[in-house]
Amino acid sequence: MSTTSRPSVHSTEALVLRRVEYGDADLIVTLLTLSLGRVSALARGARKSRRRFGGALEPFFTLHVTLEERRSSELFALREASVLRARTGLLGNLPALTSAGRVLGWVRRAAPAHTPEPEAWSIVEELLDRLAAGAERDADVEVARAALKLLAAFGWALELERCVRCGKLCPAGRPASIDPARGGLVCRECGGARVRVTPDIRSRLIAAAQGRIEELSADDARFALDLVERVLETHAPGS
Repeated sequence: MSTTSRPSVHSTEALVLRRVEYGDADLIVTLLTLSLGRVSALARGARKSRRRFGGALEPFFTLHVTLEERRSSELFALREASVLRARTGLLGNLPALTSAGRVLGWVRRAAPAHTPEPEAWSIVEELLDRLAAGAERDADVEVARAALKLLAAFGWALELERCVRCGKLCPAGRPASIDPARGGLVCRECGGARVRVTPDIRSRLIAAAQGRIEELSADDARFALDLVERVLETHAPGS
């Protein structure tokens, strides 16, 4: 007697990373989920009926979703979605909204499919909460601190204390050169790199990457965000 395997059903928290229209009424959504990692799911009828999803499929909202996994398709089926945290404070703050969208774009590129990343999830959740609450720091500063920690969570932390080629320690009071594609400092004996960093900025970036409470300036943040973009271009190229 043959048996038919039933689809697996998962309930988890999720963030919408991208929405793509599909057919006349459906959406394909890319989600970062707490228990499954990054997944894509088909939300049938999401553009015509608000009864099933109630307007929940918006970026920056933390959702509770029910996903059905079928062996015959790479796409999950999104059965239900409800809002746990709406973060409406982002809607009236364009810099914070832009920053939040930038981070979700990074996560969509960097998060591996079907691999839970609880540390990255916590970093993104905390950042979105702070941006929505109107954190006192500049939005770029908030994002820079979170982005450095995200690189570490995905296994791409920048080495800012030793040469990535020979392991030689760079003294705290000296300037250094960074090669984001190689993952951090490159000493002069190993050929150096084009991106120069002062001792003070390097010290503050190290503290921020380690999660220590230390103020980054707006210039520090711009420098850090440029480094993060270059690292992602190496490890997670894409649109």
